[in-house]
Amino acid sequence: MDEDLLSFLIAQPSSLQSSCQRFLLSEGNCVASTDNTLVACNSAISAIRGRILPADKSNDSVIELYFNCFTNVNLVYNGLISCNKSSFATNAEYRRNQRLGTGSQINANTQWRSQFNNCASIDNGIPPADSGLREVGTRLSSDPFQ
Repeated sequence: MDEDLLSFLIAQPSSLQSSCQRFLLSEGNCVASTDNTLVACNSAISAIRGRILPADKSNDSVIELYFNCFTNVNLVYNGLISCNKSSFATNAEYRRNQRLGTGSQINANTQWRSQFNNCASIDNGIPPADSGLREVGTRLSSDPFQ
């Protein structure tokens, strides 16, 4: 096999890494200084993996479904708050605002919380039909990003 091709193939991120990177990019649309994706993805993957119930279903394909669902929720939230690259200083500030925002963003926060809880099946949430999460029969024990 050609050495350049082999190097190219090895460098390609897994589908799980790609879904995590899309998730971080959905936050990054509103963040001035984004987290390093390699470090942040390793941490986020571990956090989600550790909260999946039942634990025996904690595999890469299920984690990928969670990232995809959370990405969609972030994109809706971003539209509701009309964010841009200077809306939040960091990913941590972005997440804190999603969970605790007040004032004119209260409606966006309420919608975000409901949709996030549906993806994670927290507080009796039911995942969106198109997420693939209903079929796997999992839920998260808590918010993996707090």
